Amino acid sequence: MKALSAVLLPAALLAIALLSLPTNARAGGLVECNNCVSPRDAALPSGAGLTVVMDFERARLTAFNVEYDREFRKWRALPTPVPNQIQMAFLRILDGTSAFAKERNHASPNAGGGTVVTLHPDNPGNSNGVNFPDSYKSSTTFDIVNSATMRTRLGQYLATELAGANTGSPTWNGIALSIQQAALNWSSMKGGGSITIIITWRDGSKTLYRITPENVGEAKYQNGESRDGTGNMVPDESIADPITAPSYAGEYYFGREGDLDRWARSAQMYGVPVQRGDSSRMSCSWDGRTVYCRQY
Repeated sequence: MKALSAVLLPAALLAIALLSLPTNARAGGLVECNNCVSPRDAALPSGAGLTVVMDFERARLTAFNVEYDREFRKWRALPTPVPNQIQMAFLRILDGTSAFAKERNHASPNAGGGTVVTLHPDNPGNSNGVNFPDSYKSSTTFDIVNSATMRTRLGQYLATELAGANTGSPTWNGIALSIQQAALNWSSMKGGGSITIIITWRDGSKTLYRITPENVGEAKYQNGESRDGTGNMVPDESIADPITAPSYAGEYYFGREGDLDRWARSAQMYGVPVQRGDSSRMSCSWDGRTVYCRQY
């Protein structure tokens, strides 16, 4: 019993010592150390392996390979570079807490708080550092609305890409998602806490996705925010929700060929009756239970 106590006591003291450090928060390969004087010293208690020190106040990521030096009988932290795409992802989230980001979000009220990323399939020169998936470049918002598989796969791709979890290293990819979660949690205390992705497709239609700390592994499609190339709301699950369905009541004009047919198919897929006609205009009404639409 005494021998067991001798083993447990040092371990307990070490745990207490680590918890008493006021500026460092450990999360499996990650250490938070704001306004960090010595990132190397902050990394040492994390144990063997790759450790990233996150300094949110100074917007810095510093990485170390921590190992035990048997010759000198002490731990040492060897600097190692953080992949560029992970650095960019970290800074992108912190930028979402700035005054500039708040002004930008005010101009795009549907985006909510936090970071806003605008994407286009033909993004020239990869200007925002985010690669668009080749298999989706010819898609439209109608394709996304009408296919649960496409919605989910695109959301997973966007989350991975925006976290920088595309390094080719499983270790770095896992850490990238953890960094994104930690950064979003921190920015939520500063007026941010999410990444809103606004996709403008080649036909001019738009789709919104959002990444939050609760699910950094998949960007979530935002119901009721899709628009066709003319700016009309595109029917999705929100047209069958009594809370959001009334927003579909009104007059519609379809400027692009085929959009009215695609709109009607989407509406009918969610249980909304559409009376067809010959014009490019349509009127929708809400009777308190269901949306009804009539093409002129």
